[in-house]
Amino acid sequence: MKFTKKNIKPKNDDNLLPLVNIIFLLLIFFMIAGVIQKQKELYEVELGTAVIENYIDSNDRTIFIRKDGTIVFNGKGVSDNELKSYLRKIEDKEKLVIAADGKITSERLNKILLILTRENIERIVLLTNAND
Repeated sequence: MKFTKKNIKPKNDDNLLPLVNIIFLLLIFFMIAGVIQKQKELYEVELGTAVIENYIDSNDRTIFIRKDGTIVFNGKGVSDNELKSYLRKIEDKEKLVIAADGKITSERLNKILLILTRENIERIVLLTNAND
């Protein structure tokens, strides 16, 4: 008995593989391009400058930090130690607003934030400009 060999045609799924590869390469390309674009926008944003004339809320205590690093609290310039003593006298330590100039160093801002943390200020709000 002789069996005949049937010619079975293989399915042409091999033609689909390059298409899947291209789709994944495009996906990876656009993911990387999107991250680079977001970083570019991040570096061009100038958030630090505080525009105080638009912010009016007399209920919140506000610390103003000038670009030279000096602190204004309750309408007068204070040193770090004076700020600590003023904060100790405050009964309501729930919220404090910081309006810092964009040109201060991060080191100076961190020192002030550490003072506020050590004096148990529960909520600190940092004023920034809105992106237009």
